[in-house]
Amino acid sequence: MTMLYPIVLETEESGAVSAYVPGLPVYAAADSHAKAERAIRAVLTEYLNAHPASRPDARVRVARVSDRGKAKVSVVGVAALVGAKRSDAKARASRANGRLGGRPPKDARKRTNRTKASR
Repeated sequence: MTMLYPIVLETEESGAVSAYVPGLPVYAAADSHAKAERAIRAVLTEYLNAHPASRPDARVRVARVSDRGKAKVSVVGVAALVGAKRSDAKARASRANGRLGGRPPKDARKRTNRTKASR
């Protein structure tokens, strides 16, 4: 089973980059982000090899801040960092299919592409 461990990288005022894994006693520091990533990867590997049953206690969430008018903060899952990349065709198909959502049928996509090409 694949486990995902969040890694936090922070740039200090001095320019040093520190990295840690929330919920585990795993820390590293370096003078660049690339070096800090390599260092935390090595430290996490060693830690997990020494403590194979270890699991992080942290629950990672993301704060989403609305910049419209007065700031509004909501807490969402980490999937919000990736975002929902939805095409116009998929959005139209989701609206047309109601709760079923999903991608448009392949033949509908071909018709849409032909219509755009003929314009």
